[in-house]
Amino acid sequence: MEAQKTEMTQAESLAQMMEADMEERKKALYRHKMPAKNDLQSMLEAMTRAELDDIRYNLNISGASSLKKAELVQKLMPEIINFARLWLPSILLEEYECFQHLILEKGQSTKLRDDDVRLDYLRGLGFLSCAKVEDQLVWYMPEEIRAEFKKLDSPNFEALATMNTEITRLTAGALFYYGYMNYEELYTMVAGHLEADQRENLSFKDFVGVMLNASCWTNTIVALPQGVKYYTLIDESALEDEQRKHSNLDFAKFTYAQLFEAGADNHIDATMEYKDLAQFFMKEHGCDVLKAADITGEIFILLQNGGNLQEAAEYLEQLGMMDDERKMKAVVPLLIAYNNETHLWPLKGHTPSELFAKSGMGKVIPFAEVHRQKAGRNDPCPCGSGKKYKNCCLAKDEN
Repeated sequence: MEAQKTEMTQAESLAQMMEADMEERKKALYRHKMPAKNDLQSMLEAMTRAELDDIRYNLNISGASSLKKAELVQKLMPEIINFARLWLPSILLEEYECFQHLILEKGQSTKLRDDDVRLDYLRGLGFLSCAKVEDQLVWYMPEEIRAEFKKLDSPNFEALATMNTEITRLTAGALFYYGYMNYEELYTMVAGHLEADQRENLSFKDFVGVMLNASCWTNTIVALPQGVKYYTLIDESALEDEQRKHSNLDFAKFTYAQLFEAGADNHIDATMEYKDLAQFFMKEHGCDVLKAADITGEIFILLQNGGNLQEAAEYLEQLGMMDDERKMKAVVPLLIAYNNETHLWPLKGHTPSELFAKSGMGKVIPFAEVHRQKAGRNDPCPCGSGKKYKNCCLAKDEN
């Protein structure tokens, strides 16, 4: 009980910090005044020097750090327009709708939310800004950026935004199962799920551009120099090392529908084993649905990042859920079953039970036999992690 109180206190403290950060952000946004003209120069002149430096950094403009503010504004103007021309082909459907909305509103709108932090991304590229007008926050887009969008806007351009969004969701779905892939692997895999005409229109360069944009706009994927990872992956290098140990194992195959479903925000692979574990937390520990899902989700993240069942049990112990011996004995087989039926990143999206079956070893070893069976050092670990016994539970068993 004490451990649960501590966890609640930490969660509340984190929530308070996030709320304070959001409040500080809002104050900063509402300090801006609306410029007399809605053009790019006026918008930039209304920004702070720090905000202009953010744009300079985001657009990778060198040799401008020592410029005075007025000089920096002049330096940024053509760079922003050129970048917009390069960026627009990577536009996602929600971004397309945002641009179109501001154009329909003649460049200004009070209908965009002041708590939508994604707009900070577009602001950091110099595409739009905001100002306080009569106690309302008005978002505005300068005429030069609107003009660049209008040059491209057509049914074909909207179809491109739709395809970019589809690509992003398929990518997120793939990374939900694989954790991390380099750009070449990801491009080949995602393109293989597209229609023939879509594949022809998607170059590798365009794909990388979509990934870089989507990484800043969505919450599910993170673009890195060599590839893309799922947002809950902690160490992509460690995962690559682990996957290399299974060099003779192909990435698990998934259908378009499976990838598209898994690419949704906050996706949960609600297997029977997941439900059994979550329902155990609800029934035996009085958790509500959200709390049970949160605990099970933490275990999922732990397992995906190379953790084992012992560490999952230790996590539950920190929550005070292993004090009762009956409940402790009841949850362990549920943890093992959940691990065995989870598509694990270190196993390239395969489940431990699937690999056990393919290896000819039959079904995954039941909990009652885990500590009873004598495993060789190079045998698959009886815990079902998919690792060799010597690299997993051997040291713990010897201790």
